[in-house]
Amino acid sequence: MSPSCNQYISLPNNTTNTPFFPGAFALSSGTLGAALSSALSQARSIALSYGTVENPAPQSFFDPAHVLSAKIIRHLWDNWGKDSTGLRNGEIDFYSVNIPMVRGLLSEDGLPIIWTRLWRNSYHRLFEACSPERAAKLGRPSLQAGPDSTATVPSQTISEEDGGKVSPKRLGGLLFEFSPDMKEFVNLPPSSLLEGSDSWAIEMGWVSVTPMRASFGEPPAEDVFPPGGTTQDRIWKIRL
Repeated sequence: MSPSCNQYISLPNNTTNTPFFPGAFALSSGTLGAALSSALSQARSIALSYGTVENPAPQSFFDPAHVLSAKIIRHLWDNWGKDSTGLRNGEIDFYSVNIPMVRGLLSEDGLPIIWTRLWRNSYHRLFEACSPERAAKLGRPSLQAGPDSTATVPSQTISEEDGGKVSPKRLGGLLFEFSPDMKEFVNLPPSSLLEGSDSWAIEMGWVSVTPMRASFGEPPAEDVFPPGGTTQDRIWKIRL
């Protein structure tokens, strides 16, 4: 069977010239989200991402990346892996493939390809407190009063009234701007990453292929429940 749309293979593709950050960012990835949605519909799915290292990525990198992608997809389709808990006949739910846009794509040998695990990490700062003075300096037409607020304040009000100072009460609370701390995600030495993870492979300049389950992960049962226990042993015995 050949992979095609009418034979149930989904190939969400993220090929824009934006940096690629595996790990925590995978949970907000539209590419992985599309593959997960397709897998939940019991369709073979592959999430394909190009990781920009040079920004913008040279155009000469794209054709070899496309050729490599097609070869990887073909191999996965013909050799789809098994997972006893898979949603579709005991198969792997879906795969995440990450191709770094590096000069090795132009070499005769191409890039190494390696099976990987998802790098487990966490966000650091995503938002930063923003003073009215800074908001005025940024020249924004409006500024959000907190990341979840629907209230906005015109920047001209901030810059012209009260000497550029407005009380938090008048603004409806603290002001924040999206200013993520990315130093824990980019330009990391491979030695600082878990060997065999997708992020480690990207930093090595290798292609990562990660088998995935269409679910939120959970720890192994033996790490949570009493070994050899029964269902009765899992019932909470506390006063509520």
